[in-house]
Amino acid sequence: MTQDIQDFIHSAPNDLKIVRIGDPLYQYARVISNTRFGHMPAMIAYCKTASHVQACLHFCYRYEFKFRIRSGGHQHEGMSSGDGVLIIDLSKMDTIEYIDDTHAWIPVGKQLGKVYDELEERGQIIPGGGCQSVNVGGLTQGGGWGLSIRKYGMTCDSVLECEIVLADGTVAYPSPTHLPDLFWALKGGGGGNFGVVTRFRFKLPSLGEVTTSFSLLWKDGKDAVKAMKIWTVLHADLTGLNTGLSTACGMMVASPKNDKGEEIDLPEGHVSAVHARMGGLFYGSKKTLLSILRKYFGDLIPKEEKHFVSLKETKHKQLYKNALDSSNQSNTLSLAKHQNIISEFVNPTVHINDTSSTATSCKEDRNYRVLPNAPSSTCDRPHPHKVTSGFPKATTDHCELVDTIYEYLGHTCFYIDVNRYMSFHCLGGAVTEHTAQRVFAFPTKPYLLQIQCWWDDAGNAFTNVARNKVYVQWVEDFRKNLASQIEGAFINFIDRSLVPNPETPEGRLQLLEIYYQENLEKLRGIKTKYDPENIFDFGMSIPLI
Repeated sequence: MTQDIQDFIHSAPNDLKIVRIGDPLYQYARVISNTRFGHMPAMIAYCKTASHVQACLHFCYRYEFKFRIRSGGHQHEGMSSGDGVLIIDLSKMDTIEYIDDTHAWIPVGKQLGKVYDELEERGQIIPGGGCQSVNVGGLTQGGGWGLSIRKYGMTCDSVLECEIVLADGTVAYPSPTHLPDLFWALKGGGGGNFGVVTRFRFKLPSLGEVTTSFSLLWKDGKDAVKAMKIWTVLHADLTGLNTGLSTACGMMVASPKNDKGEEIDLPEGHVSAVHARMGGLFYGSKKTLLSILRKYFGDLIPKEEKHFVSLKETKHKQLYKNALDSSNQSNTLSLAKHQNIISEFVNPTVHINDTSSTATSCKEDRNYRVLPNAPSSTCDRPHPHKVTSGFPKATTDHCELVDTIYEYLGHTCFYIDVNRYMSFHCLGGAVTEHTAQRVFAFPTKPYLLQIQCWWDDAGNAFTNVARNKVYVQWVEDFRKNLASQIEGAFINFIDRSLVPNPETPEGRLQLLEIYYQENLEKLRGIKTKYDPENIFDFGMSIPLI
């Protein structure tokens, strides 16, 4: 053990847990969500307080020791870790502090599913994402997309104040009236750029009296394309759809065989079927939701409720109102669990795919090992994966875009051990309001696209570089195929490969401009002001002016 690490361990606060190479928990502690990156950090410090963070930063500054900040470890390009670094882990910051009936300090290490469960008991929510194991920190600093987005906006829109440890070690509380430039940058500027955020003061929106969640599946290719064309055109009108409804869709590579193992008819040149899925959350009753869906999607919506994959109306407790009686509560699955079901449905998992054991692939000659099943979850367990994102251009024909996606997926081979798909995330509604109060550079876009590829399960982590290359290349080629129809990217769905030379100063600026657009120079000015020595430096951090 080197002298600097030894000094840190001996001088650190007694209640700061530090795991280093060689410790029994090290192999577990070093794992991040994307196991495509097998980083070997020198130490992981599990901070519980801002003073713990200060101790870590003081050590790193004194010894010029590299560090990374990890809230939940879901940074898609693995930048919440690194080789030989100190990981400032914030996952132990997980206790919500309620201020009054409608405001609370929520720490960055609190898992989203636990936030939902706790707030639902109060009849409240934050407009977070669908993946339950994502922690609040990275989600919020990147802006945050979720199934309340058209009703309540992005996750960062509900933030009123932040607690942050700055580069000089001081603790600050940015808000609209105190350090407003820094406050703005923390609402969508990406995690780890300006300091270590330890908690957010949220206003807590109401769930209302009732919400309804649903999910639908279209296996027939023609129906899948028709449904997605309706969805994209519908969202192109930013004001036409009820803002209480937020949805996500997916078009995915599916087995070319039916449940009996028989070959199905495919369009000429296609080697795989393409399914479409839609899931969503509506702030209102099941009756009203069905009326909306049938108005726009017509006969694509089942006449009988039993033919939905899921359709659930949930009545909520309200502050100062009588709670639901115990008999109803015991039979009611929580809204948080329904959001998780929707997320895992739209982002397909082995539990929902209708794959036959005989349908291993459309080709039998792959030169790398085939696992028996695809990942059992696409965001709540560690897996090797690659994602990228974009938005339709103003000139894009939405129906043509769907056709392009359908053709690309149809020409992609289906394997039972990998999930490959395009997901569509609705925008509009509250996203179009108060746009100057957050960093997000695409508030007038109708929807967000995310190309996703997830393979292997946690037990096969760090084992097959060949598979990694194949699937990463598939994502990159897919995005290039859409280059004339999409633009921009979303920092929560980060992808470092959008430019050929991201490791150079020029390449980094070119890459970040894709995400931040005209906001980049303002962000660089704020970065220079609050971190003049650039100690918060990683592969896609905002550079100084």
